[in-house]
Amino acid sequence: MIESLRAYGYSLNTAIADLIDNSISANAKNIWIHMYWDGSSSWISIADDGSGMDEATLKNAMRPGSSNPLDERPKSDLGRFGLGLKTASFSQCRSLSVASKVTGANTYLRRWDLDYVGQHNEWRLLKYARENSESRFNQLEELEHGTVVLLENLDRLCADQDPKDISRRRKFFDRIDSLSQHISMIFHRFMEGSSGLNIYINGHDDEHKLKPWDPFLSTKDATSPQPEEKKAFQDGVVTVKGYVLPHKDKLGSDEHEQAAGPGGWNDQQGFYVYRNKRLLVAGSWLGLGGRRHGWTKEEHYKLARIKVDIPNNMDSAWQIDVKKSAAIPPPLVSGWLEEYAGHVRKEAREVFSHRGQYGQRTKKAEIIRLWKTGTRGGSQIYKVDRRSDLVRHILDNAGDLKPDIESLLRVLEETVPVQQIWLDMAEHAERSNEPLGGLSEAEVMALVETTLAALVGADRTPTESNIDYICNMEGFAAYADIIRAKYLGVSR
Repeated sequence: MIESLRAYGYSLNTAIADLIDNSISANAKNIWIHMYWDGSSSWISIADDGSGMDEATLKNAMRPGSSNPLDERPKSDLGRFGLGLKTASFSQCRSLSVASKVTGANTYLRRWDLDYVGQHNEWRLLKYARENSESRFNQLEELEHGTVVLLENLDRLCADQDPKDISRRRKFFDRIDSLSQHISMIFHRFMEGSSGLNIYINGHDDEHKLKPWDPFLSTKDATSPQPEEKKAFQDGVVTVKGYVLPHKDKLGSDEHEQAAGPGGWNDQQGFYVYRNKRLLVAGSWLGLGGRRHGWTKEEHYKLARIKVDIPNNMDSAWQIDVKKSAAIPPPLVSGWLEEYAGHVRKEAREVFSHRGQYGQRTKKAEIIRLWKTGTRGGSQIYKVDRRSDLVRHILDNAGDLKPDIESLLRVLEETVPVQQIWLDMAEHAERSNEPLGGLSEAEVMALVETTLAALVGADRTPTESNIDYICNMEGFAAYADIIRAKYLGVSR
């Protein structure tokens, strides 16, 4: 059975996150994670300054199934099954040691060694550390109370590996980078604020302290928060609040890269389900959206992220698993979430399509676009809008060239490289450009001048109505204040 407890499907990231849950439940203010490379003798420790455990409590905590998932728990409790400490640890190692102390008491230690259990064929919980491992608990001596969890014999990570193997060592430390990102995301709401939880990796100073990763860029002015809604369910309340993140043109390059998150922009879209502020699901449409498989993650919805908060008495209804890495909304909630998400997705698509012209942007009905979409024979087509004032005026004044211009427009419409555009966006989304992007202000104003001349005639002075028309055109709308300052004398 104890070997079976290793098969819950934890990754290193989800395993360490599960162990951090125990530290938070113990009211820790500081958590120190240490990952030490020594080939097959590598080890990982998680220390905290939480309330600690006396000998009886520690012994019970080491017992598989130490709590009943049906029992009522404190609202702040992040556990459920009484398995997390054991299953998370065993998923990575064959030796689990836990040392703990409460204020004014001695330090107590207990250890599971899977090889020892196998050899003796009995559940014998050891009271001593592995040989030469005692010093790895020294941090407890500096704390008034707290706990150290030590994972050794990391057979899933470092079995039979040479400490001098550079490639293996590099891979081990790459896992530290991945773990740092994961923890910063999962526990960001605990870490935020000046009095928030401090989590350190391989050090005790600010250089090694993790920074919280806010999926919603909630402090960014260009982020568009959506109305919060609540729904009573069972004996609690489900809360949902959507965010439409800024278009990349509203972010600096470093900000844009940071906001992408561990999985990248496309992968991080969707719902973020929290239980007691602890993130369970980080970017998923939860199978909602109708059809056979629900909504898929698509480029034009990547700016949509939706926060869902549930209390811990809904674990069963939401089918929370042992790893706390999955959640399925119950039927009485899923329809409500789908309707809410539909509005957020629509707004996110709007921002993505219109290159960040949101917040104080002109309403969609007032934006003048020279392209329009339609269908023909069941296929999507794109056409130049002949009814727009600019195109109509140019065609009306083209004289003998009108048939040639019409033919050129038709050829361009029939050869829009739609598939290539989508392929480029999928592979190199970061290279997408806003209208007039990369042009200097002088180049933009030169284009405004020629466009105005085409609209009103080279020998006529544009009216305020003409200027308003130009200022509402897609692309030029971003320069409206500059255009009005030049032609109407209106201050920026």
